[in-house]
Amino acid sequence: MNIQIDRPNLTKYQEDFLYNDSRFTIIESSTKAGKTYSHIWWIFEMAHLESNKANYNYWWVAPSYSQSKIAFNRLRVKVAPSGLYKINESNLIITTPLGTHIHFKSGEKPDLLFGEDVYGCVMDEAPRCRVEAFYALRSTLTATRGPMKLIGNFGGIANWMHQLKEKSKVDKEYSYFKVTAYDAVEAGILDKEE
Repeated sequence: MNIQIDRPNLTKYQEDFLYNDSRFTIIESSTKAGKTYSHIWWIFEMAHLESNKANYNYWWVAPSYSQSKIAFNRLRVKVAPSGLYKINESNLIITTPLGTHIHFKSGEKPDLLFGEDVYGCVMDEAPRCRVEAFYALRSTLTATRGPMKLIGNFGGIANWMHQLKEKSKVDKEYSYFKVTAYDAVEAGILDKEE
């Protein structure tokens, strides 16, 4: 099956944090600067790579079920009209025509984040998640060496995500990106008055 998917218009900073060589990317950004939008695209794109096999799993993990459902619904309304995707609204899973699965999960119970082989993951609102959820996801990605994107607002210098930001200064597997509201204004995402 040949599917053509057009990449959305992305800002320079979105391209930088989506397409870098680090396995773990930490994105600290102001509200409404395009984190969720761009990362929904990224996980969707990952699930459509030619290297995938049927039943490969990709995860979107947020601090709560309701937050994960927001991202699920944003992707669902984009792909459902094509009729090519299986949508499981009960379990928040979208199955692609390739047979890959995009799961939208809660990080509330980190012990439930083990088990499956996962080939890529977005941890949404990462500073609001417990560090145990990060450890679980990190462990889950071990066998596949899948990439992880950690996105969120600034959570304070004592927050575990801030510690990963510091790690990015010395560990090439980690990269860090900071996006301010002014960056989003300059990119045309936010209004300066707002």
